[in-house]
Amino acid sequence: MVGCVAGSGTSTAAASALERRYFCCAEGPVQERFQLHLITDRKRCSGDLPDVVHRALMGGVDWIQVREKTAPALDTYLLAGRLQKACRLAGAGLIVNDRVDIALAIDAGGVHLAKKSLPPAVVRRLLAPDQLLGCSVHSLEEAVSAARAGVDYITFGNVFATDSHPDVPAKGVAVLRAIVERIEVPVLAIGGITAQNVNDVLATGCAGVAVIGAILAAGDPAAAASGLRDALHRHPGRPRHPFPPRAAREQMRVRQDEQAAPR
Repeated sequence: MVGCVAGSGTSTAAASALERRYFCCAEGPVQERFQLHLITDRKRCSGDLPDVVHRALMGGVDWIQVREKTAPALDTYLLAGRLQKACRLAGAGLIVNDRVDIALAIDAGGVHLAKKSLPPAVVRRLLAPDQLLGCSVHSLEEAVSAARAGVDYITFGNVFATDSHPDVPAKGVAVLRAIVERIEVPVLAIGGITAQNVNDVLATGCAGVAVIGAILAAGDPAAAASGLRDALHRHPGRPRHPFPPRAAREQMRVRQDEQAAPR
């Protein structure tokens, strides 16, 4: 694991983050652990966004999803490229929300689609075999449709009441469980999830959780991420379908090995 960050001035912290994450390019089988995703939102961020993301990565976040709904393409490209470097140093992955062009430009780990994004079938043709394709859904019907469209994973919410969408009623863990049991791709839960209620979420068999304010708005983002990471680790269950899909993980491991090989 440490070899992934050799030569870095922050190798000790990065190695610690890798150990907390339980997902890396180490030899042997990948442990089927619950995943922790952080979605960026400048409005919810307690400080400088890149700095907060870096701290969250050190706390054990597995994936960063760059979501810049209103920023110009160049600004999003520069931000995503900067965060991509931090993710690689920490052994984490990066996904770009909606902007397929930027995901391709920085060779991101994948693209996450929203309701008004391009159709999954169109995006799939543009992505490399090892790039993940995900989308957000808000009902069982949408989840089934997305799975049939060929996405690698879905994010469902909002599970609980959330400041991101204060006027939207919570969907609840019962609907989340129904989705997890119905479709054959990993399901991430989002919306009002904290270290205090995450056990009820993980008990559904979902692949993990995605959060925004729980980390970005925290006074200590590293501690907030660490608290969630520990709660995920302590849960006795396992995901019904781990994230990312096994085939994608194998391709990612080969890709990391190629990038790490001497030139």
